[in-house]
Amino acid sequence: MPEGSYPFPMYSGLLEHRHYKKIGSAIWLFLWCISSTTKEVERDGIVWGIVLGNKPVKINELESEFGVSDRTIRSWIKTLEDNHYIQVTRAPYGLIFTVRNSKKFKNRSEENFHSDSGDRQQSSDLNASDRQESSDHPEENFRSNKDITEIHNAVTTITDPETILKLAHEVEKHFCMRRGQGLNVSTTDFEEIKKMVATGIPLDIVKRSIDKSFAEYKPKHDWDKIRNMAYCIPRCLDEWTKMQVDDSITAAVPPVPVALGRSPQRGYRNKKQTQMDELDRFIEEEKKRGNR
Repeated sequence: MPEGSYPFPMYSGLLEHRHYKKIGSAIWLFLWCISSTTKEVERDGIVWGIVLGNKPVKINELESEFGVSDRTIRSWIKTLEDNHYIQVTRAPYGLIFTVRNSKKFKNRSEENFHSDSGDRQQSSDLNASDRQESSDHPEENFRSNKDITEIHNAVTTITDPETILKLAHEVEKHFCMRRGQGLNVSTTDFEEIKKMVATGIPLDIVKRSIDKSFAEYKPKHDWDKIRNMAYCIPRCLDEWTKMQVDDSITAAVPPVPVALGRSPQRGYRNKKQTQMDELDRFIEEEKKRGNR
């Protein structure tokens, strides 16, 4: 989190009543996103403000920053996302924020100022200095995560309503099967499922993540169990993001010549493959036990 107090540019258009009705108290998180923007990039004609150089931020860090509850932070994020003020990418280590139509580093024309010429000159000079100081936040500290948003945007999103609905029903069916109760999820859950599949996340990753969520869940008592898809969705997106980051790292590593030697023994499997096989067997046993 940025430390200390410093000025940053804002536009009076944000004070219009239409923004107030949409944003409400989430204005505090929106202002934080603007003040924490370190650079701007243009994609598809939209200028996006990169918050903290794409560094993932955890919910509890925002709780501490604003002194509010987890529920309030999540409500602010949902409000700003639903009204298209910001875009949030779920990463394994937190949330990555970008500001839509960012204007933090845009040069404002002097005719927008209605004060005397001397005041205009002082304001102009101050804003230029502030813009420079605001852009001096070090981005090299966040380079390990700087490509996550670009990777996320590189995946083809789904816009066809029929395709989204079909995939959402597939996810709903699989979740209800693993839950072992009911044939449908709640309306809220189904809307969240549609949002998730619209991002382009592969169906096999969703199903595998759901299976893994149920396999690893440790109930505290007989009534403690996974009831809503909302529990699995963050894990599905985390797994997908992790796979994309791993693939990008693998693709960036040049091939290394390997010296000829003894070939691996037939039937040899490494530790990771063995663990995956054990997890698959465990999931199958859970399915069979649920059917019985």
